[in-house]
Amino acid sequence: MADCQVMADALHVTLSGDLAGDYVVEEQLDGGRIVLAPEPYPSVFPARPGRPVTAAEFEEHFGDLPTDQEP
Repeated sequence: MADCQVMADALHVTLSGDLAGDYVVEEQLDGGRIVLAPEPYPSVFPARPGRPVTAAEFEEHFGDLPTDQEP
């Protein structure tokens, strides 16, 4: 159980490029260097590049979608 708390308290980073992925900071060294390890429990929904769609963009792309008539 203590390992779960340590992981919850750990600093998390996300890298892009050749080493893209989620990592935890294992150690902070002198001079600002850090030691990273792969995130042992990656997010269920990985981050996607880009940005959220705006309401206007959603409307333009999907238009009026049918509903189940609930209020």
